[in-house]
Amino acid sequence: MPIIACGINHKTAPIELREKVTFSEEKLPLYLQDLLTNENIQEAVLLSTCNRSELYCNADDINKIVDWFCRHHALSRAELMPAMYFYQDERAVLHIMEVACGLDSMVLGESQILGQMKEAFSESCAAGVIGTLFNRLFQQVFSVAKDVRTHTAIGACPVSVSSAAVNFIKEKKQQSLKEMTVLLIGAGATVDLVLRHLQTHFPKRILIVNRSSDHAKALAKKYSAEYMQFSELSSALQIADVVISAAGSTAPLVTESMLCSRQKSILIVDIAVPRNIETSVAKLEHVELYSIDDLKTIIQKNLRGREHAAEKAREVIEQRTHDFIAWLRSLDVVATTIRAYRKQIEDLCDAELLKSLRQLQRGDEPKEVLTLFARALSQKLLHTPTVQLRQAGFEGRLEVLQLAQQLFAIPELESELS
Repeated sequence: MPIIACGINHKTAPIELREKVTFSEEKLPLYLQDLLTNENIQEAVLLSTCNRSELYCNADDINKIVDWFCRHHALSRAELMPAMYFYQDERAVLHIMEVACGLDSMVLGESQILGQMKEAFSESCAAGVIGTLFNRLFQQVFSVAKDVRTHTAIGACPVSVSSAAVNFIKEKKQQSLKEMTVLLIGAGATVDLVLRHLQTHFPKRILIVNRSSDHAKALAKKYSAEYMQFSELSSALQIADVVISAAGSTAPLVTESMLCSRQKSILIVDIAVPRNIETSVAKLEHVELYSIDDLKTIIQKNLRGREHAAEKAREVIEQRTHDFIAWLRSLDVVATTIRAYRKQIEDLCDAELLKSLRQLQRGDEPKEVLTLFARALSQKLLHTPTVQLRQAGFEGRLEVLQLAQQLFAIPELESELS
């Protein structure tokens, strides 16, 4: 079955659709098992981030995959199909490598996606949905991502959605953050990156609110921020001048009612998918609400310096894709050769067996018949290899003889040919 890469991303779907097509981390094993049970798929990896939801699998029926996406997200084909893309075999491998290297990201060359892909692969391994093919594929993917980071300038000036969010705030505020209180909602890897960039601007206060306390407290300690319990979110919203939200939640965490009594202006950047902030919040006069899709203008400014490095990265990716496909095709050649060889041997056996059965029917001595059968079969099995080995020796092609030793497990002659 062909290798398939399909899904939606920030290029093909607005956030209104992307937030409907997500795969929650806690349910990922169930999604994977359901794929294998119902869609005749042998191996699969599901990647779900704020900017893409993609399935990598081996399947021969794309329609079943579309139906699976529609069923799990309660969407019609008419809603989903215009935004979906499908790549097969070489183009699919190329796409997966481009994604891992950050070349298909909203922020060109961002590195966070590689960690997310590694986590997705680990989830698939744990769920038992990775076999020889995808294990080889993703080891190649991770290897090329490392090579691209090492041998091109794509990662020389690290950028990410997190850094873009901080730069976006600076541009919108047109003033220093030193007198501002910044509220962060969430405590995952994205918020960690936001804090890393935010601390260089020295906000007056940084507040962290999250539903679970452990990660939030750890981040607060790491970046000298203030932890507030999730029950205090409404109070935190009254204090903050700026909000950056990146929590994993299927339902809005900030509603219109939580901000309607506030009089002071507030800037909110919601980089979560699904979104954390109720869309009706944007109707409030004192609120400026932006989503991850609004960061594109900032991101474009960082694009020019990375385009040359991206071209170099694509050259590396194209070569490694070619290498993987060559390996994949070699498997077909090997399988075809093995099948042909087995049939050849089986035909020889059948022919000799038929002779032996006729001899037994004539009343020949069974012991003599079996002896003749064994000798005739061994002579026929040995004839062609013997002729070829003698010819190789006559022509001085010692590599053929060495391969024969390996093929027929004859290690004792190795020293004579070395």
